[in-house]
Amino acid sequence: MAERRHRSQDEIMLIPFLDILCSLIGVLVLIIVVVSVAQTQRARGRTKEEVALAEKYQSLLLQLERQNETDTSTAAKLTSLDKLNADLRSKQEQLAALKKQLASSTEAAKINQEQIAKLQKQIQELIAQIAALDQSTKPVQTEIDDLKKQLAARQKKLDDKPATVVVRPYGSGTKSHQRLFFVETSGAGIAVHKSATEKQRVPYASIGVDKDYNSFLETVKKTGNSALIFLIRKDGWSAYQRAAGWAEQQYAINTGKLPIPGDGPVDLSLFQEK
Repeated sequence: MAERRHRSQDEIMLIPFLDILCSLIGVLVLIIVVVSVAQTQRARGRTKEEVALAEKYQSLLLQLERQNETDTSTAAKLTSLDKLNADLRSKQEQLAALKKQLASSTEAAKINQEQIAKLQKQIQELIAQIAALDQSTKPVQTEIDDLKKQLAARQKKLDDKPATVVVRPYGSGTKSHQRLFFVETSGAGIAVHKSATEKQRVPYASIGVDKDYNSFLETVKKTGNSALIFLIRKDGWSAYQRAAGWAEQQYAINTGKLPIPGDGPVDLSLFQEK
């Protein structure tokens, strides 16, 4: 009996293709979520120092705008005063011309009494106008002088800078003949004094994880007979506790502290002389 033959047919399986498609969609969704979160953190990840600088910048812009408004008002007053002075000069010139004409007419005796009276009346009118102009210029000049004083005071206030704070060698945690390193603390974080003119800022939240600050502490630790001095601003106590605690616990560094009054730049020249 002949065997029954079964024809084999090739079948197309769509399941692997659908799996790949679903995986690709999942990866794209994950990438979109990660990019969105990164953009959100980047927009909100501003430091306190950047926010403070932005607020100060906006305040200076507002002061500048007010000063520009005052300058515009002062310019208008000056223009008005120049116009009044021009009118005054014109009236004075007319008065001089009329006086000259009157003197010439009197000397020549070629003009009748009516014309002389008319000229005298015009002279009296001009004198009254000049007196009125002189009275009107006085308050304008006084107001302009006051505005100039206000502008000078505001300009001086904008140009004033905080006085330099000279740090004197006193405090706790140091010994004689030590190599001293300095770190300045404030509400925004710390500033590592790498040299007399170079400072490296570290935000408060990065203290303990910042590579540059940790490298600086490693250098202090390796330097023989050294001490780390923290210069504490009026709002820098929290940053001092965090930065000094990290240096003492993780690197066993001898630390000291000095309070820094005011907001001016720090002058460490006395330590260099010592």
